[in-house]
Amino acid sequence: MKRHLLFFFFISLSFVALAQTQQGYVKTKGRMVNGKLVPGQGLKGTVISVQGRSAVLVNQANGSFSFPVTSDQFRLDSVKKKGYQLVDLEACPRTYKYSSNPLYIVMETPDQQLQDQLTAERKIRRNLQKQLQDKEDEIENLKAQQKISDEEYRAALQKLYQEQENNEQLIKDMAKRYSELDYDQLDEFYRQVSYCIENGELVKADSLLKTRGDITAQVADIKQRGQALQDERSQLEKAETVQQADIEEAARRCYSYFETFKAQHLNDTAAYFIELRASLDTTNVDWQKDAGYYVEEFIADYDKALNYYQLGLRQSQLQFGENHGKTAMFYGDIGSVFWEIGDYEKAIEYNSNALVIRKTVFGENHVDVALSYNNMGSVFAYQELYDKAFEYHSKALNIRKRILGENATGVALCYNNIGFDYFGQGNYDKALEYFNKALFVYMAINEDNNPEMADVYNNIGGVYDYQGNDDKALEHYCLALNIRKNIFGKNHPRTASSYHNLGSVYTMKRDYDKALEYNNLALAIRKHCFGEKHLDVADSYLSFGDVYSDMGDYDKALEYYFKALSIREELLGKEHPKVADIYNDIGAAYFFLEKGGKALEYQTKALVIRKIVLEENHPKIAICYNNIGNDYCCLGNYDKALENHDKALAIWKLAYGDNHPDVARSYNNIGSVYRGMKEYGTALEYYQKALTIWEETLGPDHQNTQMVKDKISEVKAKMKESEK
Repeated sequence: MKRHLLFFFFISLSFVALAQTQQGYVKTKGRMVNGKLVPGQGLKGTVISVQGRSAVLVNQANGSFSFPVTSDQFRLDSVKKKGYQLVDLEACPRTYKYSSNPLYIVMETPDQQLQDQLTAERKIRRNLQKQLQDKEDEIENLKAQQKISDEEYRAALQKLYQEQENNEQLIKDMAKRYSELDYDQLDEFYRQVSYCIENGELVKADSLLKTRGDITAQVADIKQRGQALQDERSQLEKAETVQQADIEEAARRCYSYFETFKAQHLNDTAAYFIELRASLDTTNVDWQKDAGYYVEEFIADYDKALNYYQLGLRQSQLQFGENHGKTAMFYGDIGSVFWEIGDYEKAIEYNSNALVIRKTVFGENHVDVALSYNNMGSVFAYQELYDKAFEYHSKALNIRKRILGENATGVALCYNNIGFDYFGQGNYDKALEYFNKALFVYMAINEDNNPEMADVYNNIGGVYDYQGNDDKALEHYCLALNIRKNIFGKNHPRTASSYHNLGSVYTMKRDYDKALEYNNLALAIRKHCFGEKHLDVADSYLSFGDVYSDMGDYDKALEYYFKALSIREELLGKEHPKVADIYNDIGAAYFFLEKGGKALEYQTKALVIRKIVLEENHPKIAICYNNIGNDYCCLGNYDKALENHDKALAIWKLAYGDNHPDVARSYNNIGSVYRGMKEYGTALEYYQKALTIWEETLGPDHQNTQMVKDKISEVKAKMKESEK
């Protein structure tokens, strides 16, 4: 029997933005040769070090590169290529502004750069020497024509030679400028002007510049336009004041419409108005956050949600800087979105960013730091890395207890999450202990009728459900349902979750009419609230599949499994862990229809996805090996069956230790393979191992315990027959 239990993690749902990408080129200088441009060449193999991120290796022949930047500024720490140096020696370290235009980094060999500087200096010296000679000749002519006195003659020459001495610095400055000039980055007009100046063709340069008109008139025109712009700015400021007031009034109307339709669970219409408000001012980070949260949570449009969060993060970085609580909030929010869609690597990355900022801004002992620890733990828990999850949830708990005291909602949330970690480890006694600790806190602070308390009742019910204690499970699921109906009403998604879980218990009790009744209630609410294309609707279809599978109507079960598969593939993509879960269920249905080939096909699909997205020794990969082993056993390929069951057993032991229900599951299945091979003694050995674990962890009355006892009796009977 499969169990799709709904446990609630308490993660602050906010959102983040992805980094902008800075494009650029690293190249040699463009040069002018005989008045024609000779473009520079790209420098493949250059290593560019950007502050705060890994170095970028230029792999393209044209020298192009790119790297993400998370704010409007970045710093180049170094640019290195063997045998080359930067033309602009002050380029590193230097802070640059992010731009949609490419960044050009120009390098040359030291010999070439020295040669370019000497060549430029030689040209300029020759030009100035010619000018000196021309002026000397002019002074000599004036003296010869007796237009100046001897005293004026000597004074003119002294002044000329003094100016020549002062030109030394001019020569060096101009030589440096023209040796560093990259003609590739000039348009054709200024390329020709610069070429003329460098080569001393000053009359031609002057003539070119005059083709653009009278510079005095141009400056006067610019000043006049500047004054006009200033007047327009003054008018604009007045208009902006009116506009801002209109925006705020329209925003209030949008939000009122949003709340009206939200209260009626008309989510598409509510989303329209909250998004309409966000469009009024894309710099308002709170409005982007609200829109992103709603479309993610209630519309399940993760791409659109991420767009809002990306915009929110960029604006937060621009307005508040990287090390600010709001920026951390957005990082955490994006991490939560990636957690939602099953991209756990990115979820950890963004939550880690949030944690680093919060610790920098607030120090270790702060409630926001605890929130980041909590979120990190929840990501690890959903990867079934329960030891890591426990570590982070415990850190969150310790901080919250120090700051808030024992009796606080935040502390109760931590107890609840730690209970989930123990549940995942198969330690049901500890799980119940921590769920009850959370319950005790809520009761102590007189919050015995709030949503979080309902979640704890739900989780306690989940433990009893998994242990096969249906009566206790029903009792706690009903307590959760009553609170949710009282707070949210009969037609709320949280209420639907309780109906969903009650349907699960009645399926286990084989009361299929009741199971279908509660599943129908959950599905009707979810379709009303979310429409057809939503993950909660897919979960309901999955539960219907489980009911019909348990009834033995596997064709009907497949019909619902494929409905759930269609929604999850559309919303999450075809390589998502939740898609792999349904492949497992479809494979199981085909297994019971004795279509071993189809069963093996879908179980293998599940394994392929899980190997892509999960770690090699993840427990869910063990589930795939286990199911594939069952398929091979059904097909009579016992060697392959044992090979896959052994793989599953090794992973489960590594993950959970020797005394876990899933380890017992492997022992049970290996026993069944040996029973199929008629090696009854070995089969009995494995069945006994499974029985010992299940009796200890699930109890003597659990259906798994009873099942393996029946198998032991059958095998013993077979052994007696073979002895006759």
